[in-house]
Amino acid sequence: MKSRTPEVLAAGQTVVLEGIVHASGTPVDKWVVVEHPTVSSLPGGVVVKCCLLTLSPEQSGCLPVVLTNEADHDVIIPRRCVIGEIHAMESVHLPNKSVSKTGLESIQSEICKESRITLDFGNSPLSQEWKERITKPLNEMPEVFAQHDLDFGWTQKVRHRIKLSDETPFKQRARPIHPQDLEAVRKHLQELLSSGVIRESESPFSSPIVVVRKKNGDIRLCIDYRKLNLQTIKDAYALPNLEETFVALNGSKWFSVLDLKSGYYQIEVEEADKPKTAFVCPLGFWEFNRMPQGVTNAPSTFQRLMERCMGDINLKEVLVFLDDIIVFSETLEEHERRLLQVLTRLKEYGLKLSPEKCRFFQTSVKYLGHIVSESGVETDPGKIETIKTWPCPKNLKELRSFLGFCGYYRRFIKDYSHIVKPLNELTSGYPPLRKGSKKPGKGGQYHNPKEPFGGRWTPSCQTAFETLITKLSTAPVLGFADPKLPYILHTDASTSGLGAALYQEQDGQQRVIAFASRGLSRSESRYPAHKLEFLALKWAVTEKFHDYLYGSSFTVVTDSNPLTYLLTTAKLDAVSYRWLAALSTFSFTLQYRAGKQNVDADSLSRRPHRELFDDQLSTKEIERIEKFVQYHANDTNASSITDPGVVKAICEKHLVQQNNDPAYPLVMSLAIHPDAVPDCYVQEDVLIGSSAIPHLTKEELAEKERSDPVIREVLTYLESGEKPPPVVRKEIPDIPFYLREWDRLEMKEGVLYRRRQDGDSITYQLVLPEELRSFAVNQLHNQMGHMGIERTMDLVRSRFYWPRMGSEVEHRIKTCNRCVRRKALPQRAAPLVNIQASRPLELVCMDFLSLEPDKSNTRDILVITDFFTKYAVAIPTPNQKASTVAKSLWDQFIVHYGFPERLHSDQGPDFESRTIKELCAITGTQKVRTTPYHPRGNPVERFNHTLLGMLGTLEEKEKSRWKEFVKPLVHAYNCTKHESTGFSPYELMFGRQPRLPLDLAFGLPRVDSSQTSHSQYVQHLKSHLKESYKIATRNAQKLAERNKVRFDKRVKESALEVGDRVLVRNVSI
Repeated sequence: MKSRTPEVLAAGQTVVLEGIVHASGTPVDKWVVVEHPTVSSLPGGVVVKCCLLTLSPEQSGCLPVVLTNEADHDVIIPRRCVIGEIHAMESVHLPNKSVSKTGLESIQSEICKESRITLDFGNSPLSQEWKERITKPLNEMPEVFAQHDLDFGWTQKVRHRIKLSDETPFKQRARPIHPQDLEAVRKHLQELLSSGVIRESESPFSSPIVVVRKKNGDIRLCIDYRKLNLQTIKDAYALPNLEETFVALNGSKWFSVLDLKSGYYQIEVEEADKPKTAFVCPLGFWEFNRMPQGVTNAPSTFQRLMERCMGDINLKEVLVFLDDIIVFSETLEEHERRLLQVLTRLKEYGLKLSPEKCRFFQTSVKYLGHIVSESGVETDPGKIETIKTWPCPKNLKELRSFLGFCGYYRRFIKDYSHIVKPLNELTSGYPPLRKGSKKPGKGGQYHNPKEPFGGRWTPSCQTAFETLITKLSTAPVLGFADPKLPYILHTDASTSGLGAALYQEQDGQQRVIAFASRGLSRSESRYPAHKLEFLALKWAVTEKFHDYLYGSSFTVVTDSNPLTYLLTTAKLDAVSYRWLAALSTFSFTLQYRAGKQNVDADSLSRRPHRELFDDQLSTKEIERIEKFVQYHANDTNASSITDPGVVKAICEKHLVQQNNDPAYPLVMSLAIHPDAVPDCYVQEDVLIGSSAIPHLTKEELAEKERSDPVIREVLTYLESGEKPPPVVRKEIPDIPFYLREWDRLEMKEGVLYRRRQDGDSITYQLVLPEELRSFAVNQLHNQMGHMGIERTMDLVRSRFYWPRMGSEVEHRIKTCNRCVRRKALPQRAAPLVNIQASRPLELVCMDFLSLEPDKSNTRDILVITDFFTKYAVAIPTPNQKASTVAKSLWDQFIVHYGFPERLHSDQGPDFESRTIKELCAITGTQKVRTTPYHPRGNPVERFNHTLLGMLGTLEEKEKSRWKEFVKPLVHAYNCTKHESTGFSPYELMFGRQPRLPLDLAFGLPRVDSSQTSHSQYVQHLKSHLKESYKIATRNAQKLAERNKVRFDKRVKESALEVGDRVLVRNVSI
């Protein structure tokens, strides 16, 4: 006989399996004996008990087989495994003890007596008669309850899928296991293998394990799936909202809480996705057959399974939240029916419960950290006991843990936002959890999250901490909302915030359903009193309590008498009309009550709140304009004019009193088209010259230098007029570097500089303290388009000096993640024929660069470069039409820089059109073009490659807005030295060095110049440009010759002979 299905036998367990008889001519209605097979593939320790049975036609070739696992570990019986042999008997003694055709049922009955399910009725007031009544049908459903720790259910109704955005496999090394945990891990892996949860793997994926000890001393294997989760496409299936689901419990008196046995292990993983779950440890390489914990979409998959399993009875007769199930009803008979219906559905889906964690027929149960009863929902005393002994938080991590716990129960605490305000303020000023989500604290510096609060933990913080503990210990019971009864909504508003309380009349008394409160944004805090009251009403009805109030009749109680007129005859502005439209879908009446009587909502509103942001769209607009104005006004006080309320008022065409602030006209000009300001002015890490860059004064720079231990020593000896002795040189390794530059070191206004001769001019390099070096390199590399080593080094060298500067900058760039990910190695190639130019605008080249469309559906960039200076202009265009090219060329290049002598492009129809030819004729420009099918003939192709690399270093969220970053990045390119000329394109085009935000931040001096009049400046400029052009021409020629020599080494000439066939032209058909 062979087994029909795979089974798991726990250590010491006896079970009855159905064996399929494989024999021909077996006698019918004859006695047979079932014995242990002579040749068997059963696991060691499994014994087949001898049994005498009758083989009858009703059994259809199947017989019961009794197996006992005498081993000290669990084993698995595979499918179609030989589990017994049968022999016919001619005569049988002791016929009264024979086993009839009901042998299977009788044997199973004996076994079930040993494994009978113990139901936990706890403190249920259920009578003994009812307990016996419900125990019988539940014991007839043993398939729904796990018999041992490894008795997991198994369903294929829902399979877990792992869809990856990047299918590239990854491999992580195994982490070491402590020797004392080794055997426990080995046993646990064997148990998971025997139960079919895992299998051996040959996957290209590999995640490490982490061994965690439980409170009872057992181990738990956690797989570190962080890398897999980063590549996983997130499942949008949402978990239910607890506050909304608890409403379904209204009117219930009886509750049963069910808990699935290792719920995740009951769901099969899609076969193709099993290798992605692979994990490695020193004891082997495995992958999951069942859904593991830790994968990002596991909760969504589980919730999808449970809601599909419960189907139409979910939220009506049962609530499911992952593996926690609660059955509820008003009467015992109804509860019995619903419970059996839920168990039947679990059985149909192959799911098993953990009987020791189930509670049946209770009048009060713990569910998801709450106590649920006929009275309503309240906090779990067991959880609250923890908070009574909660130690006082000493740092940010401990405080966030405390606030997270309290926040889970905030709906039970009146004035929660008011109480917690000092603690919330204490969490500000730390590095943001997400980039750009917070600003630094006072002084522009973040607090260290690991440091103790110290003096920042004030008496008000201690009072808030103690009050929260007290409030949670005495939290009220919130009633269940009854949709059949009308609601009463109390609202109030003040300059500190909004408050609301929702009630219902139940059983002759007013029951609290929920409290709510929130603060005001900066613009909302400027609303007049009547508009604030209107806002409180709109927020409470259409946002906070929308799910309760929509479709129901309710009464709004307010202490604002003018509110009744606002909703009827008052003249409203555009915003208020929108609020009125939103409220028009609700059915309610207004009732005035004096503030002294409207205590609940009044106290929730009349208190300080944390400042909130305006709606998303207006905030984005306001921040754009505000930061743009701050940048261009170059005034830290600009924020006083660019207050969001003022900006919003100007944008909405309201009257605003003008003052003398220079930023005001900028706001007025931008208010017409606020979207014209690029989004990059909202990004702190992209904004060049924004308030994110500190403007250090000479005094602050001097203080920074003297706080640097090396520079402090240099200054000490420099001021004394002596050089450091050999002893100091040995103690401080960097001192010899300064000694080499000793004669070039100068003090200017208390700040140390290094004098540098740059041609005919003298520049001064700021001797940069170690504290500021990382910031400076970041500004000159990250914020300048992630240029290469040479260009970045030129920017740094022209401004700063410190020992080993070159190697440090090179290391930072080589380890820059965005550069490594995006930029490829340069191609070894050069033009076959060198193009010559000796002055600006002698030869101007243009070409189109096409990219993926951005959010504005722009896909093309018209790139224009001056061949001599290498100066570039990039213009995003909606298309490649000739009219677009002509307009962009005229508006964005010619009117700014002048008429080119020659205009060079490929033979695209947009460049060879009549429109372009007429433009060239008007400007006196000669139009030239490249050789067909030879893109190298257009020098702008090289800049296209550079621009692509710079755009490629943008963050993923920024790439969808690449149009906004084109001009800042091209400007960064123009400000860096070009390898072919030895000058920056900006300097060759304008005759002076560009002024960068970092120069303003550090107060770096301009190039030394003695010109005092316009004529002297012009004369010096001509002289400087003339010399620069000579040097640039000479450098360009040398580089072109080197490139040609390198290229020609790879060129093989074609030998032509008379009679060879050559291509004359292509003929279109």
